[in-house]
Amino acid sequence: MKVGAGGYAPNIVFSPAEPGLAYLRTDMGGAYRCDDREQRWLPLQDGNAVPSYMGIESIAPDPRSPDIVYMAAGMNAGQPAAILRSGDRGRSWRVTPVSFAMGGNEDGRGLGERLAVDPNQTRRLFFGSRHDGLWRSEDAGATWGKVASFPVAGLGRPASRKTHGGVSFVAIDETSGSESRPSRRIWAGVADPGEVHLYRSDDGGQTWVAVTGPPMLAAKGVVDERGVLWVGYASGLGPSGIATGAVWRYEADGRGRDVTPTAWRETGAEGAFLGVSVSRMTPGTVAVTTVDRYRHGDSLWITRDDGRNWDDVGPRSRRNVSETPFLLHEGKGADFGHWI
Repeated sequence: MKVGAGGYAPNIVFSPAEPGLAYLRTDMGGAYRCDDREQRWLPLQDGNAVPSYMGIESIAPDPRSPDIVYMAAGMNAGQPAAILRSGDRGRSWRVTPVSFAMGGNEDGRGLGERLAVDPNQTRRLFFGSRHDGLWRSEDAGATWGKVASFPVAGLGRPASRKTHGGVSFVAIDETSGSESRPSRRIWAGVADPGEVHLYRSDDGGQTWVAVTGPPMLAAKGVVDERGVLWVGYASGLGPSGIATGAVWRYEADGRGRDVTPTAWRETGAEGAFLGVSVSRMTPGTVAVTTVDRYRHGDSLWITRDDGRNWDDVGPRSRRNVSETPFLLHEGKGADFGHWI
């Protein structure tokens, strides 16, 4: 399916409220919605007049209403940032400028998703910022306040041409609440230097505990239907300069185990995992993708048994570049891809 915009497309986010409804964010080309009928991506920001808002930091569809979707937009730390809310699938937007800077077109744009909606109380949102810690809204994104109890306050605005990973993702466990009670369990990844890169709250964000993991940055985290958290770790922000990574699986109580694909380790443990996606229909089925795996090429692994075994899709896959012959670069032909 053609996108139309150039540059980096860090993530595709599916709506839990409607099958086939998905959104795509780019680093400097705005956001898009998947149109199943037309088999193409529809641009959602052709009417936007603020250049910075074309750098999309994160997208969060409402888990209950297919018509509502939120975006965090801001090209870099020196430009305006805002939370955008749509009640018509992105055809129009209400804009709330915010004080915390974003970096949709900075290093670390493959991290996330930083923006999360509580499935059990959909007017409640969390946002993990790059430079200013964790933020929360109780009124569907209209106003925001900093979560003072979160252990990582942020490193502040960076020097010119520098950035921070900050709070790299927020993942809310729907099983920890109900329709009449907000979710209690919230996970937050951190991609700043330090000893701890993953935190968990069991009281809706009032208090937080450190969670054990590898000595790397928590890049991307997703909670499955059982309340199991899957995390891709990386030694750097990316998209370049990442040496190694890992994949971990966490139970709701914080117990974690390393489930990194064995074949990836056997080929040199090069690059990290900036793509993590779980099956909503088949618990235990998870896909992960690599980045910066230059010697063997980036690839995609799928597990159907909770990470015990992984199937490498790359060796039996090729890109069709007949309409984009310029991708026949470096004399390698149409390989499976890079920076996935």
